[in-house]
Amino acid sequence: MKKFLYIFGIAALLNAEVIDKVIATVNNLPITSYDVQKTSEALHVPKDKALNILIDQNLIKSEIKKHGIEVDDFEIENAMDRVAKQNGLSLFEFKNILMQKGQYKQFREQIKDDLLKQKLFNQIVQTKLHISDEDIKNYYENHKDEFKIFKTVQVTKYSANNKKVLNDLKQNPLINLNVKTENNVFSYNELPVGMLFLFKQTKVGEFTPIINDGLGYSMYYVARKDGNAYIPFEKVKNAIANKLAAEKREMILKDYFNKLKNRAYIKIYK
Repeated sequence: MKKFLYIFGIAALLNAEVIDKVIATVNNLPITSYDVQKTSEALHVPKDKALNILIDQNLIKSEIKKHGIEVDDFEIENAMDRVAKQNGLSLFEFKNILMQKGQYKQFREQIKDDLLKQKLFNQIVQTKLHISDEDIKNYYENHKDEFKIFKTVQVTKYSANNKKVLNDLKQNPLINLNVKTENNVFSYNELPVGMLFLFKQTKVGEFTPIINDGLGYSMYYVARKDGNAYIPFEKVKNAIANKLAAEKREMILKDYFNKLKNRAYIKIYK
């Protein structure tokens, strides 16, 4: 049974003058009026919604503690390194930028929180998450339009060492920049599935998003698409499995935390 103790009105509580005091607890984890104010301003949400967000966050913290979940410095460094590489930076460069902005400690804590949550969520779903080959095949057959594509696509590839150069080119295709270009016509059956979806989602006469390919940056201008075909099942089997797993994972977690909230000991004070 959910145990809520409402002392006076929550609406009056949240609209009162902000004083840093405990206004709620979730399994003995405190939430202060300052926490609510800060969350409300940061997320641009009303204070009652900010309080609910903080209640959910404290439920997660409580579960992390209950399950004895931890992350070490090595895991945090690896996660930061991945973020750095996604932005075309070394870990050293990325850390320096964060330090210059005064955001290093905050970002590191956010990475740690994300890793803790990820470990908790993985524990919750690991025994319940199963996607069968039949599930995957049925999805493919029932959503064929998602996999309908061109037979051939004509594109121009633009490559540069600087992402800004490609952004400038997008804004003004006639600008004279130091960019390498390459024209190609591809058949759908010779492209990897990631490129197939990239070109499928990009309209004729438009540029794709800019891609960091590990050696630099590139984007494609889609000039033509001809014919109709379907991406073969074997090419999209893993992508479908990932999509179904993500959807089922979300349902499992939502159900888990709804039940957890009903069992939690939540007090709201004035």
